[in-house]
Amino acid sequence: MQNLNVSKEMISNIAEQENKKFLNNTNKLVNYVVGSALKDLSEKVSFLSLKNIVLQPVNELISGAFIDGSDFIYLLGIQNVQLELNTSRKSSFWKRFKDRIKWAWENRKTFIKKRKRRKKKEKEKNINLKSEEINFNPSKYTIYDLSEDLQNTVAKYLSETSLIYLNRNLLQIVGKDDFGSNTKIYIYVVSYDGTLFKYYNEKKKVYVNINIDERVKHLEEKIKAVGDNFVKILKIFNAMYYNTNGNMCNQIFMESILCSCPEDLYFGDDIYKVFVKIINYLSIRPIKDVKSINDTNLTIFKDEVCGNNILGFNKMMNKILYNK
Repeated sequence: MQNLNVSKEMISNIAEQENKKFLNNTNKLVNYVVGSALKDLSEKVSFLSLKNIVLQPVNELISGAFIDGSDFIYLLGIQNVQLELNTSRKSSFWKRFKDRIKWAWENRKTFIKKRKRRKKKEKEKNINLKSEEINFNPSKYTIYDLSEDLQNTVAKYLSETSLIYLNRNLLQIVGKDDFGSNTKIYIYVVSYDGTLFKYYNEKKKVYVNINIDERVKHLEEKIKAVGDNFVKILKIFNAMYYNTNGNMCNQIFMESILCSCPEDLYFGDDIYKVFVKIINYLSIRPIKDVKSINDTNLTIFKDEVCGNNILGFNKMMNKILYNK
């Protein structure tokens, strides 16, 4: 990959990028589609009620540091103890193996090729038929069953050209006629206890806690202390990381690093000079001890929610410093 051409004009353009109308319109549509689908499902799945469901935007949707290249990522939290227990209940190796084979076979078309286009009446007929066939057993119904039922039901509220992929508890929606070109919607179906979103790690057989309230508190405190320059710098770092690595950085990882920077570095009317001050500071300060804003008892390297972005971050820093 070529070295980054970091110029004052480029930094200023990224910082001033504005897309609130697009974000608001897309959020409204996602809430309508998911809310309508869950309302339909609640008639057959007793675990569901509009009172125990939270659709929570995550990634850069929370801070407003959305850039070209960002996706719309949500946590769909379901507050139900039985659903949580069913999902984490241990089963024999052979039963899990059998279930995985069965699931992979049933969803093979989703991964291999796009859904065929159907006439609207035929599509609605098939979706309604699938909806009637929901096999709800309160003692066995899991997050993964709910995700599959949600995939089928959401399709009723999207155009025929939209594609809905399912990978365990993750729904990915791609539909240029519904959301616009290059717009991707990701919805993780997870448990929720009223405070924490709980993502089940199948490999480790444990729930990973995602504390949105704690994260928002730290972001609000930093923005209150230093002003809009924090969000502008976050946008710039997101863009730099994306252009260096070809993917977005985990936002809790990036936000934690930028929240750890001294407040006085953010002050100034020239956002390029602010950016340079923060780059200089991070270039000499080791980040191994930076605390996660998801859980301040853990560093960004110990908190699973922060992902593993250190190599990409260092690569970005090296390219910026080379061109500074």
